[in-house]
Amino acid sequence: MRNDKGSFSFNLRVNSSEPESITLPDGRTLAFATYGDRNGAPLLFHHGTPGSSRLGALLSASAHDHGVRVIAPSRPGYGRSDPHPDGTFETWAADCRALADTLGLESFAVAGFSGGGPYALAVAADHPDRITDVGVIGGPVPDHDESPFGSLVRFPHLLGAVFRVSALVARLRGDRVVVDQLTDRSVDDEIARIVGRDFRTGLSNGSSGAVRESRTIASDWSLPLPDADAVDLTVWHGAEDENVPIGPVRATYEDRTAIDLEEVDDDHLGTLCRVRDAVVEPSA
Repeated sequence: MRNDKGSFSFNLRVNSSEPESITLPDGRTLAFATYGDRNGAPLLFHHGTPGSSRLGALLSASAHDHGVRVIAPSRPGYGRSDPHPDGTFETWAADCRALADTLGLESFAVAGFSGGGPYALAVAADHPDRITDVGVIGGPVPDHDESPFGSLVRFPHLLGAVFRVSALVARLRGDRVVVDQLTDRSVDDEIARIVGRDFRTGLSNGSSGAVRESRTIASDWSLPLPDADAVDLTVWHGAEDENVPIGPVRATYEDRTAIDLEEVDDDHLGTLCRVRDAVVEPSA
């Protein structure tokens, strides 16, 4: 049941972007979209699982206000980005290095929401000399609770079918179906449209990306943390997050004094909406 702890609205004063694409060194296509101030300090924003470059629109107003250029790539197998047959955190870091090189980014910040959190960390760990700040919002950790898909992660064809059915339901029943899986808060129609479109776009060309990432997060993996002496890392996590419960996150980060863990009185999507300004605000 929806509670009344808060509601979120979207500022429509700023630009959005249709996806663009580059060709990676191995010939794959990588799609991305740009939001906020096109001449601002660059931030590579990583969508959730499943998702796409469309989610970057949630940061567009805040990015414009803070003079930040949000570059939101779709990871392999999502939207217009070609799948990677053997994709890992490390191969994604290489893809982002190619994207940054193509766009002429000498330095940039990275941030990741939900399943995009570990991928943002991997980018920062791969080339910390180019990273200005790192932010993770509602991201899973290796000792997270059991996958919401349970034993389905062991059967990729069945898991893929679940994602395809979910995409069909979202198309038939509308954006609120997607939003209701991520928050109990009230969000306006524009936020719902962005979140629903992000989900549908991510699965528009199949479920390969979502299946691969879901299986990776449910497996035995190591958190790709960047060197704490090289870059500032802030983790925002909802104390009421039911999608990625905070307990394992606390256990992972509480003894790492160089990492700023900020607990937010909110749930999964609610936390992202609440900390948008902080995510895009450049460090002093």
